[in-house]
Amino acid sequence: MTEVAQITASLKKTLRARGVTYAQLASRLGLSEASVKRLFWRGSFTLERLERICEYLGLDFYQLARMSRHDWEVRFEPSLEQERALADDPRLLTVFYLLINDWTLQDICAGYVISEPEGIRLLIRLERLKLIRLGINNQVKLLVSKNFNWRRGGPIRKRYQAQVISEFFDSTFVRHPDNVWFEARELSAASFAVMQRKLARLAREFAELAEIDLSLPEKEKQSMGLLLAIRPWVFSIVSALKRKR
Repeated sequence: MTEVAQITASLKKTLRARGVTYAQLASRLGLSEASVKRLFWRGSFTLERLERICEYLGLDFYQLARMSRHDWEVRFEPSLEQERALADDPRLLTVFYLLINDWTLQDICAGYVISEPEGIRLLIRLERLKLIRLGINNQVKLLVSKNFNWRRGGPIRKRYQAQVISEFFDSTFVRHPDNVWFEARELSAASFAVMQRKLARLAREFAELAEIDLSLPEKEKQSMGLLLAIRPWVFSIVSALKRKR
């Protein structure tokens, strides 16, 4: 895929993530909707027009280029051995999590109780684990995808999943911006499969929005947790009344 095609694909992804239609973009650019569709189909953007699109989407050229490159890089996930090493050391796991979210060593040492010498030692361990590559002035290149999933039944989930769920639901979900939705209905196997696909797509969109917002200043962002779950379930007070067969 050419670089122009990669940039065009990343612009389309950002439009979807921002909920912006071709018609809305056309109105902003002073063009017809058909003209905007042709622009994206041909990838024939002038620099001035590309700048206006980025401005409307809250992006800059640097973000767009980085997103385009990241979207088409080979995706790697941590191996079982790498997961074990992270699960065994909470501080190493914390630094790795922050690096995935584009924190620098300087930011980590300023925001967390981690000294620079310890931070460097942790970065060296991550490099030895082949999770990152260290460059000049401790610049970091990730060797894994930013939106990977920890393996089911793997070391991280075994060690922390119960704690994460317990801490996540330690809330009344009434204060802004907390929110929770809960529904219990009867579904067919086909509808259950549809819901699983929809939840997987929502998780991908959550990751895409985070990727788009990576280069925003920290003061404009807030760490958010999204928990998606679906399983066969009946409330105990209901099942207790069910006739035994």
